[in-house]
Amino acid sequence: QVLPPVQYDNPLTEKVAVVVARGTIIDGSAKAGTIGGDTTAALLRRARFDEKVKAVVLRIDSGGGSAFASEVIGQEIKLLKAAGKPVIASMGAVAASGGYWIAAPANEIWASPTTITGSIGIFGLFHTLENAMPVLGLNIDGVGTSELAGLSSGLPLFKGLTPEMSGIFQLMINKGYDDFIGMVSENRGMSKEAVDKVAQGRVWTGTKALEFGLVDKLGTFDDAIAAAAEKAGLQQYDIKVMEQELTPTEQLLRDMFASSTVQALLPDAKESAFSPLLKNIVTQINQDFKVLEQFNDPKGIYSVCMSCTAVN
Repeated sequence: QVLPPVQYDNPLTEKVAVVVARGTIIDGSAKAGTIGGDTTAALLRRARFDEKVKAVVLRIDSGGGSAFASEVIGQEIKLLKAAGKPVIASMGAVAASGGYWIAAPANEIWASPTTITGSIGIFGLFHTLENAMPVLGLNIDGVGTSELAGLSSGLPLFKGLTPEMSGIFQLMINKGYDDFIGMVSENRGMSKEAVDKVAQGRVWTGTKALEFGLVDKLGTFDDAIAAAAEKAGLQQYDIKVMEQELTPTEQLLRDMFASSTVQALLPDAKESAFSPLLKNIVTQINQDFKVLEQFNDPKGIYSVCMSCTAVN
């Protein structure tokens, strides 16, 4: 589904706000194309404090990401509802794992028959460098008084996780999964046992999700907007897409690089002094780091649909 190209901004009319959540969910702030927990929460907050906005549609196209960031967004949706502004979650091609986490608190969830959703589950990821240390010729050591010594000092990053540390990590994951199905149970009016039966990381089509009670309606993005307006009791309204505001510096750079004069002075991107082999290596390293940047949950716990990679 493509968002409407025209954004109406008549100050005299009431609004249905649209917040787009597309990409991987990460902790903190992020540019468009990635869902930053703080960034998306800020857009929802703007809609909450905008007196002209009477309802919100959260357009989701995401296979998930940081569990912490998903909860930050979910809490802001609850505050919108508490302020008397209905929230409709509109699912695109994929709204699974963390994508479902941020949809669950909405007043209603709309999906298409082919939406990939569900994948209610989490996993843990802890980056360690114990295999790289010998290659780099580095070592780290210390003296501790317990089996968990060094856990808070970053020692596991260089030495790897001990069995005791792994056990604690597993307990955190178990609790995170219990919190996830508990949150779905509370918001969907289902028992935790019923949620668990359709959870455990499994994915469903929108049609199946409707059958299981994970979504409320099947329909398009336009249908979701109409539903939001109806819940808010709006007869006439405009659509207001909530977008990130540029800083003065970002706006200046955008204006500069939009200039044909500046573009004419820039070197041809195809021309490079690097050899093809070096360019390939640099490209691969950049891609690897971009993947790692997406795994930035402060607790190392993620809700990601691994089966949705081919769909995104």
